Amino acid sequence: MNAAPAVLVTVENGDQDGLRLRYEAALDPEFLTSAGWDPGSRMLMIPPEHPTLGYAICNVTSCDVVAVRLHGLCPHCHQRWKALEGSMTIEEFWKVARTGRVIGECPCAVTGCQRIALSRFKKLCRPHESQRTRQMKVSMVEFVSSPLVVALPPFGPCRVVACPRQRDSNGRLKMCRVHGAKWATLEKAVNPPDLDTWCRTEGAVVEQGQVSLRGLPDRVVTELLLGLQLRSRTGSKTQLRIVRFFASKLRAQQVGSVSDLTGIADDQNMIALWRSITGHLHRAASTPETERHKDIWDATVFGHRGTINFTTIRQSWLRESLKEWAFEDLPTHRGKAAAGVVGSTVKGMQYLSDSLHLHRNDHGEDPKVLGRADIVGFLNRMAYLEDNGTISRFWRVRITRDTSRLLRDFRALALTRPARPAAGLAEDFALRRSDVPREIDDDGPGRALPDPVMRHLYSALPLLEQRATSEFRVATELMMDTGRRPDEILKLPLDCLDQDRDGKYVLLYEDFKLHRKNRRLPITDGTAAVIQTQQRTVTARYPKIDRSKLPLLPSPLRNPRGERPLPQGSFGSAHRNWIIALLPIQLPADLVIDKPDDLVPYAYRHSYAQRHADAGVPVDVLRDLLGHRSTATTEGYYRVTEKRTREAIDRVTTFQFDRHGNRIWRQVEALLDDERARMQIGQVAVPYGVCTEPTNVQAGGHACPFRFRCVGCGHFRTDASYLPDLRAYLQDLLRDRERVLATSELDQWARTEAVPSETEIQRVRQLIRRVEHDLDDLTTEERSQINDAVNVIRRTRRTVNLGTPRIAPPRPERTGETG
Repeated sequence: MNAAPAVLVTVENGDQDGLRLRYEAALDPEFLTSAGWDPGSRMLMIPPEHPTLGYAICNVTSCDVVAVRLHGLCPHCHQRWKALEGSMTIEEFWKVARTGRVIGECPCAVTGCQRIALSRFKKLCRPHESQRTRQMKVSMVEFVSSPLVVALPPFGPCRVVACPRQRDSNGRLKMCRVHGAKWATLEKAVNPPDLDTWCRTEGAVVEQGQVSLRGLPDRVVTELLLGLQLRSRTGSKTQLRIVRFFASKLRAQQVGSVSDLTGIADDQNMIALWRSITGHLHRAASTPETERHKDIWDATVFGHRGTINFTTIRQSWLRESLKEWAFEDLPTHRGKAAAGVVGSTVKGMQYLSDSLHLHRNDHGEDPKVLGRADIVGFLNRMAYLEDNGTISRFWRVRITRDTSRLLRDFRALALTRPARPAAGLAEDFALRRSDVPREIDDDGPGRALPDPVMRHLYSALPLLEQRATSEFRVATELMMDTGRRPDEILKLPLDCLDQDRDGKYVLLYEDFKLHRKNRRLPITDGTAAVIQTQQRTVTARYPKIDRSKLPLLPSPLRNPRGERPLPQGSFGSAHRNWIIALLPIQLPADLVIDKPDDLVPYAYRHSYAQRHADAGVPVDVLRDLLGHRSTATTEGYYRVTEKRTREAIDRVTTFQFDRHGNRIWRQVEALLDDERARMQIGQVAVPYGVCTEPTNVQAGGHACPFRFRCVGCGHFRTDASYLPDLRAYLQDLLRDRERVLATSELDQWARTEAVPSETEIQRVRQLIRRVEHDLDDLTTEERSQINDAVNVIRRTRRTVNLGTPRIAPPRPERTGETG
């Protein structure tokens, strides 16, 4: 508690005056003016309307004391209200004027007199009041206008250093009336304090909006003002009474710096303010060049968030090498998670550090003697940690891969050269590509949430709004609907909605990760309605603020002007608490989700990708929707895997029919591997089934030797997944028959050739009825499973769109053949 941030102490010992000058240069004159700072009197006269330092005034008529109680009352008026409670309403009590209260000093009514009046009602200083009552005995008006009354000079300032008031008299104490009365009481104590010490450390008389910084060293005043300025810049509100107490504590302890303040551990408000101010001063005093030499970095000095901790690295050469690497690598990252990414990599190197510490007699302190054997020891330790459950396979792969990369980077940054941290590190102290273990193949759904979970979360959005605010609900709903990253949604401007040339809505957002502005995403009318409702809410809440400065989702805290967007940390906490309140979530097939880590906000982006992939959106279009540069990145966001396709094929294959409508695999529950292979390479899809004729399969469905008479061919197969295609084919046949029969422009032989045969029409009808009949025999659950399997197969099969051709397409001519 007593220790200041390390950077502050270091700079103090080196150049205290330089640090004070740096703080003074950072002070914003506009903030000082808005806070009522008077450098001459060293007083803050904070106005009530200040956005972060402001305060409420008592609602009672003629009472201008700061309100600190319920009902908008000051402490004294609150006591009066409690005594009268029940006899009048609070609104009626507000109209009862308060009397007998003097706020601040009132000048003497005698023209030119520089002394202070006894009270607001007597209006005269002590000598003039005595003269009027004892000598002249006239009215106030006559006394003030009398030529016998002369103006008096002031007695001088109060002896208490912090007090800006005038002395009450030229008596022994030379204090104002309030401090004189207070010292008179203290003087009667058994062990009274030293008068001079008490005058230096005693606080000023409390007055409306006034904070006295008199009696504080210049540096402490500068630090306090800068700390309040930086807190205000972040939107943090600071109560007036806390600032007063804080200044009084600084004065009472006669500290040389805010960081030296002690004895406030029991006051949570005071310690929170102390930590905030010292943290801001720490960052104001630091530079990346000074921060890089510490063992714990404050990432805000580098323009990021959080901290990066190197203290877990035992070997000094490895720790210093990681600092050099982090200093080079940190600027290459974007977004608020940059420090987290670098810090996670540094934390992973702890395993290499621990391995060297355990396996070597010198604990790995000398990089010159390290070699391949130490790498093997590290790899064996990682395998052991995975085997006993300390780390997962995912983290083992990631840590090993990062270690391999970092050791390469150390050499690329010349850290192994003489006089550098890793000087003499052997070339064989490195990981080969084969040293990195393989990742476990995962045929699961990835991070995308199943449809039942998404429906459950959608229905529970009102609970999120009830537990937090409407902004949290809107943010979550937009993430679900648009698949944008959390920071892209939370930082949306108020005017983020536009329409394209067709009148369809598009979302305007910024891709912070890839530094791309003015991105446009097509959205549905329902999503646009959510945005429009939120826009009306924000404009009603901040009617006087320029729309261009307002976010769509303003923070409900520390945001008096509405310009601060919803913090990602606050959203993450509220979202996690909401998810915990919803768990467990029951899924079909007796599956249960009971871990909040499975339902993070970023999962909505994967669900968006999976939803569009399942709808058949091409990968290049989905790449553009997700804002990726590479389709390889996009493919990692959704899963349409071989395992999923196999399960669907196994289920639908039991409903496969030949050209006569006979079930082929009635007794088969699952296909063999060779049969699955045949499904992939031994057949080709035609518009209403599959063809297994070798020539046609080899030609990709474009070389049928039988002129595409599928329903009369023994190579033809169909199943439940082709039922919509069979129905469409039947309609085409009937439509073609009616059109050919109705024409009068064909000769009879041409009409006979062109009209579809009645046998073909009946065969297609028979196939449709047979498939429908077998499906009708299923239970509701079985039919639902078949429908899901059909959807998977229809999205993943390679379909050759042949239409309904009547003749075979021309084959390419071969060399040496004649027509």
